[in-house]
Amino acid sequence: MLMLCVGVVSAKAGVVDAETNRRLSRFAIAVPQSATILASAMDLEESVSALTVLGVLGVGCVMYAVLIALGLAVPRLARVKDADRGVYSFLTIFGNVGFMGFPLVGALFGSRAVFYAALLCVIFNLLCYTVGVRFISGGRDGRFTWRKLLSAPLISSALAVAIVFLPVRWPEPVREATRQLGDMILPLSMIIVGASLGEQKLKDVFLDGRVYAFAPVRLLAAPVALWAVLGLFVKDKLLLDVVTVLGGTPAASVCAMLSIQYGANEKLATRAVFLTTVLSLGTVPLICWMLL
Repeated sequence: MLMLCVGVVSAKAGVVDAETNRRLSRFAIAVPQSATILASAMDLEESVSALTVLGVLGVGCVMYAVLIALGLAVPRLARVKDADRGVYSFLTIFGNVGFMGFPLVGALFGSRAVFYAALLCVIFNLLCYTVGVRFISGGRDGRFTWRKLLSAPLISSALAVAIVFLPVRWPEPVREATRQLGDMILPLSMIIVGASLGEQKLKDVFLDGRVYAFAPVRLLAAPVALWAVLGLFVKDKLLLDVVTVLGGTPAASVCAMLSIQYGANEKLATRAVFLTTVLSLGTVPLICWMLL
């Protein structure tokens, strides 16, 4: 939150303008975000069978199938205007599983939980930069072609899957450089979100009733739906707990960056990221107490 405040002050002081923020968003997605994806695969220390890896990836596919169904239903049931449906869908489907989810499940459940989260994050990234981009762009990028879906994070996600299965110990300088590049994404993304908030009246940010009405969907309905559906067949309690906690994380900050890049409702996205992050201070402990 302090990093986000730096972005707000930078925008108010004229250090970062809208064009600079747009360029920073493109850079953050292309370089640090891609490095984070690769680093998560390189840093997997545990030796596990390919069957276990495939099982977790399969659970990840079901996890995001549930979230996509929820993300498609909620805007329609809430009668959201067509121009904003894609942003609401993205906010519903994609939580802050990397920046908040990894340390959270690590603190709650230990290193094996982080390993599960890293594998689930592979599915997150594959879908975020394919399905997610389509939601955010809303078809404004013209006729659909697969080439338009090619991006640095998507290519990195595909490489991450290969890295997980390759029995290779990557040299420490390579791992450290990749890790440090990835570490840039948290402060950079928060500054970008803050700079976008800084271009708005803060009164409007805190008094946006639409976001307060949406927040329970992202923070409460999503984890409850995942716990109920995946609990029917996932026998590994640790894996189910990890999925539930990740499902209850606040809206992904990448939504704001992609909204800036693709000309979606940037104000809605940044307000949702900010307010769900604040509100998650109360909802994450509640979810842990209720379901775990």
